[in-house]
Amino acid sequence: MNEAMVNQAVKTYFTDRFPQFSVSQECPVQFGTKNGIADVVLHQPVKTEKGYFVAIAECKIYPIPISPDKAKAQLKSYMNATHTQFGVLAVGTDPRNWEFCENKFNNWFVSIDRETFEKGINNWKPINLKRVQKAMRRWKQIAAAFALAFLISLGSVFLVWRKPPPEPVVYITRTGKKYHTYDCRFLKQYAEGKFAILLGTAKKDYEPCGICDPQS
Repeated sequence: MNEAMVNQAVKTYFTDRFPQFSVSQECPVQFGTKNGIADVVLHQPVKTEKGYFVAIAECKIYPIPISPDKAKAQLKSYMNATHTQFGVLAVGTDPRNWEFCENKFNNWFVSIDRETFEKGINNWKPINLKRVQKAMRRWKQIAAAFALAFLISLGSVFLVWRKPPPEPVVYITRTGKKYHTYDCRFLKQYAEGKFAILLGTAKKDYEPCGICDPQS
């Protein structure tokens, strides 16, 4: 088996299942500054600016020579660049082993089964790119609003759970009835010793010193 056989199998499948559309092979695709070649493309009989590609197939021999994820990424890049709604990763010539996906746009793809793929093709209509772009902008605005709300709520939680500052410490003497700051002038001149105590505890049994004013 070679890749040309897989391409032919996909072309036959597209032609038999969807006679209302045309099938082309090795279609040029430009995405950004890069160029690529889509293996098989299902498209409208007449090229139009909007909705030209109906489905793109990326064809690989079995066993696949590259990682499946890389092949899927290549297919999705082609679908994104051409605004194509449906895609097929055709590994081998048997459609039962192929993988089908749908482009929901804004870089969102979903896997679908073959029946859903065929139903979607038969109900396909040209894509209104302006409507898609408008929806994408709307979703980005909603996402940004949710992100901002999340950050605000996270900040609120942080403030609630933030560790409270340590309680201030004041100083008392063995015989005095007032509490003072560490460098109180009274303590330096008259006290033989000073003892640290929490401000909240000191307020219960002592009065503030009138010289150092430890509550300010």
